[in-house]
Amino acid sequence: DYTVDTVKPAKPSVTATDSDGDGQINASGTAEPGSVVTVTWPNGSTSTTATLPNGNWSIESPTVQPEGEVQVVATDGNGNPSDPATVDYKDNTPPKKPTITAADTDSDGKIDASGTAEPESTITVTWPDGTTSTTTTKPDGTWSVESPSAQATGPVQVIATDLNGNPS
Repeated sequence: DYTVDTVKPAKPSVTATDSDGDGQINASGTAEPGSVVTVTWPNGSTSTTATLPNGNWSIESPTVQPEGEVQVVATDGNGNPSDPATVDYKDNTPPKKPTITAADTDSDGKIDASGTAEPESTITVTWPDGTTSTTTTKPDGTWSVESPSAQATGPVQVIATDLNGNPS
């Protein structure tokens, strides 16, 4: 004889931060050892990870996330899900400074600027004459823009503003 476990695990614990400033949420906590943790991110996508033998778990969202609720459910080895644990995620971390390469690659007097920054961020480029151009990074974080007019020699400055409004 044996008894099937039909008791749901205790509600897991969860914290959510963007500790490395890449726009992807780092979630961690504790749950029943041997359980599988399913995390629902603010954009509605999900990720799963297994707990360590001591019950600790951690996972990073696969994409940049907006601010909002992170929900976690632990499912034990018998398929019993816990009640959901939730935490409100607020992004207060500035993105990493963007990279930039700037040159007049086609000899038209207009500067071609390109680089990388946090995916889904807004790039604001300030040209030597003080005018600005704005573009958005691609999903891989790359961006490029050409100055709207011919430019004299001088500094080109770039600021990345992440999805949640934090400037680099």
